[in-house]
Amino acid sequence: MLQVVDLIRRALPLALTPEDDPARGELKMLQEKKEEIDVQAHKEVRRILYSGLCLALLQVGLFFRLTFWEFSWDVMEPIAFFATTSSIVIGYAYFLITARDPTYQDLMKRLFLSRQRKLFKKLNFDVERFKELQLKQKSPLDATTSIKKRIGMKLELDDAIHK
Repeated sequence: MLQVVDLIRRALPLALTPEDDPARGELKMLQEKKEEIDVQAHKEVRRILYSGLCLALLQVGLFFRLTFWEFSWDVMEPIAFFATTSSIVIGYAYFLITARDPTYQDLMKRLFLSRQRKLFKKLNFDVERFKELQLKQKSPLDATTSIKKRIGMKLELDDAIHK
């Protein structure tokens, strides 16, 4: 009999379980830990991206210095050409390796996910358990409730417009 009750309790979504259920507390704890990890991963990604900006500015400054003080444009033109061409080749290589556009948004997203995975592993965050608890949290009633809310909001808007 206890086994049947335990199986039913596991099958119920968290939304239908009592407020003092330990799974709710575990999910809340895991969500807080994940938020901390996400914040840390975002900080690391921003640090990497700002480092890239600093390197680009350093290159521009170096080329400026070499062009106008050390050498002439005749010497620096081929160097600038090959530096620019190299960045295009690096972007194309990124596209070939990842099969994604070499955009800053995509690079940021990939770096974030990479840092996030490393922090999950470093801090022993149980991603599978987190996903399992999140799936349990979602209830079939949630979908109908949100539909009812949207319909109710639409009816309220229609009433407000017609008045």
